[in-house]
Amino acid sequence: MTEPAQKPDETTPKMKPSILRRIAVFGIVLFLGLQLVPVDRQNPEVVADINAPEEVKLILRRACYDCHSNETHWPWYSYVAPGSWLMAKDVREGRDYLNFSEWGDYYELEETPEYFLDECFGSIESGEMPLWFYLPLHPEAKLTEEDMKILKDWCQAEESVVAEEIEEDLES
Repeated sequence: MTEPAQKPDETTPKMKPSILRRIAVFGIVLFLGLQLVPVDRQNPEVVADINAPEEVKLILRRACYDCHSNETHWPWYSYVAPGSWLMAKDVREGRDYLNFSEWGDYYELEETPEYFLDECFGSIESGEMPLWFYLPLHPEAKLTEEDMKILKDWCQAEESVVAEEIEEDLES
């Protein structure tokens, strides 16, 4: 036997369309109001870029410079709150930790490969960098095995040159 269809409970309060309309209008006004909160999207001047071969710089520009340099490309979504706030925060933190546009002010030429290998390459090799949430919108930033090899080879080659120069200086 089939049960007769139950009628909706007459005592259950129904939301009036005017309440839903008010909620929607409030949400839209709130969203538009959030767009008025200013976000700092400045790119300061490049003071002293990292000294590396062009092949290495191309990889770094593609995968790292948006957060770790003064050459950030600000896409359309960096102008829409609240995402704009998150992106500006990530770029500010990235630049504070490591800024390729100011690299030469902090590290001498002979220190560059050693520091890059110790500090940067470990984060890249472990998959910590680029950040997981950056890659879906920037798939070109994903580093290939070839990219990793180029970066590592550059560091190791530069370390060898520096070691030889130090040895020559000690001998003379």
